[in-house]
Amino acid sequence: MNEQAEVAEYASSLQIATRFGISRATVYRLLNDGKIEAVKVGGATRFIVASVERYYASLPRVGGSVAA
Repeated sequence: MNEQAEVAEYASSLQIATRFGISRATVYRLLNDGKIEAVKVGGATRFIVASVERYYASLPRVGGSVAA
């Protein structure tokens, strides 16, 4: 068997905020609104990066058309 299991990437609220250019308060607001996902590891909250990426991908696009 040569298949590898997909491994989720996790990040702290600060890492998510920095990577996506938002505040930590916004990260937790998105979590509380059910728009992104996280897990608890002991006392730490770790955000599932793929869920944040999916959220961003679902946002409406703005601006003009993209040149080919």
